[in-house]
Amino acid sequence: MTLGTRLSLAAACLAGSALITWAIYEPHGLSDRATDYIEYERVERPAPGAKSTLWLLSVGVSRYQDTSLSLEFADDDAKEIAESLREAAHGGRYSAIQSLVLTDEKVTRATLLDGLANFLGSAGPDDVAMIFFAGHGVRDLNSGSYYFLPHPATSDNLLTEGLRMTDFDEMLRVIRRNVRAVVVMLDTCHAGSLGVTSPQVVSADEIAGQMSAGEGFFLLAASRPGEESKEDREIGHGAFTFSILEALDGRADGDQDGALSVSELFGYVAKRVPSLTGGKQHPYSKTEGTDLILVSTQTSEKVRNTRIAAKPETERAETTPAAPNAKALNSIAVLEFDNLRANRDFDWISKALRVAFDTELSKVTALRVFSPELIDHTSRVRGADSLYTARELGVSRLVAGAFHVTGDTLRIDARIIDANSGVNEASDSVEGELDDFFALQKQLVLSMLRRLRVQILPAEGASIQTETNTDVDAYRLLLESEGLLRDSEEANADPGPQSGVEAWHGLLDLFVGRAYGDEIPATESPVVRTPDVDTLTQEIADFLETLRTSIEAKDIDRVAEQYIKFSDRQRKALQSYMEAANNLKVTFSDIAVEEEASDLVVSFTRRDQFDDHKTDREVRLEVRISKVLVRLDGAIQIGPKSPPR
Repeated sequence: MTLGTRLSLAAACLAGSALITWAIYEPHGLSDRATDYIEYERVERPAPGAKSTLWLLSVGVSRYQDTSLSLEFADDDAKEIAESLREAAHGGRYSAIQSLVLTDEKVTRATLLDGLANFLGSAGPDDVAMIFFAGHGVRDLNSGSYYFLPHPATSDNLLTEGLRMTDFDEMLRVIRRNVRAVVVMLDTCHAGSLGVTSPQVVSADEIAGQMSAGEGFFLLAASRPGEESKEDREIGHGAFTFSILEALDGRADGDQDGALSVSELFGYVAKRVPSLTGGKQHPYSKTEGTDLILVSTQTSEKVRNTRIAAKPETERAETTPAAPNAKALNSIAVLEFDNLRANRDFDWISKALRVAFDTELSKVTALRVFSPELIDHTSRVRGADSLYTARELGVSRLVAGAFHVTGDTLRIDARIIDANSGVNEASDSVEGELDDFFALQKQLVLSMLRRLRVQILPAEGASIQTETNTDVDAYRLLLESEGLLRDSEEANADPGPQSGVEAWHGLLDLFVGRAYGDEIPATESPVVRTPDVDTLTQEIADFLETLRTSIEAKDIDRVAEQYIKFSDRQRKALQSYMEAANNLKVTFSDIAVEEEASDLVVSFTRRDQFDDHKTDREVRLEVRISKVLVRLDGAIQIGPKSPPR
């Protein structure tokens, strides 16, 4: 047999009901041991039209050459993952399943590199590649490099026997260019079992963080930095692997559609592992791209509890955390969408999509939508990323995504992220003409709402679905005039003179009764009212009315006076917008106020109606806007960032 080849012998059953495929994989340079790597598979006849192949590289090292490093279940974890995936994949979604399982002494740097380069390198553009690694991960303090430890590796021979994660990452980049998607699952932080005594080598709990994401890349790691991956003798697996096995047997199929997606798998594992470990271990994920259907779960009833000895249901009930209350469960915020192309001419779409999603989601009363300005403003003040900020504010889910423009075609990918775990729960994508921006984003919003499983009133659904006379160019000018399309440098720029700025000093606590997201109290509100609160309510109402009438009257100078700093870019955009809008009518509605530290964030829906100056066509625009309010020399104004404290 020639170097690095695969030999397939197929025999068709007389009944024509199945194919038996024997696949022999010969690792590079190890032809004398080729029989160690024979995989025997029974592959169901594919469904009509099925073309893709599932390629699985499953690796587990329990028995190390240095016995002080040995683990209990890593080898069994790799075998069970492969067996479960093969079983679950027999649902017609793949035309074939190819797997390479390496355990214990079969796991060397050479076999790992060969498995990545030659085995997974044989996958095609319609195929899916999956990788599972279980074993020790370490960091060399001298070089700062991270390594996965194959069977012969020790603290003394890392350079020659260890698999450096940068090499692993480079090979994954090559694989990603050649396949539809790559799914990686890592269980590498077993600090409690690491028998390395060298002061220059420590357990690596950040291996996953060294890997770069890219389109069609899905990564799930067993634990966050600072945590240990747990093995459990009672269940015969690591908690991470056990949760994956449960997910594969159908328990993660939340919508019961007979298919298991990456987001369902990751979401289930993210919730199950903490319950199995008493909150001591939390999986970490990194994804990029549209959600992927991995396997069928139609056979789950047959295989459930046959290969894995699940804990009794009574024990599960004791360790499963209580579900959050309904309001917390339905709290959500929208992040900016990433531009996947280098063309900066379309960077404005990143923010426009965020505003559009926020506008549509805010129509659903069952959702508590946190304003983008509150998320960004709080992140700047606290010096934290959006995910951390969302957790701190009590947001349960985030909507994020990406887009790219090719010619006149716009593709948008959106995903729902669990703010606590960082795991993608669901995703979808749309594609169409750039001029159909509004219809595309509405279609995607409705898809996200279905996945959120929140109650949508008929009127709310109709409002989201309704096609209005919109105009992309006018919408862009509107957002630019509101300061919503400024780049990060503009957002963090000095807002101008700050003398005379006063803080609110917690007055909003009385105003809304509790922090974040409640609307301005109506007359029947149970909130305790004081003269100061009444005054503040009226001040905000008067301020917004002044802003609205100034826009409607096309009084640019008066609009600018409402801001601490109104940029030249905003002024030019507003000028162009007003020149194009005949008979402009502006309304503000659905006003809500939120508090961050001593600042107020007011959110409202702005609806504009006008006749286009050139075509005389009626145009209707709708946008959800949030503003940080500060008091300057006794008067309310719009401030781009928090004043000094």
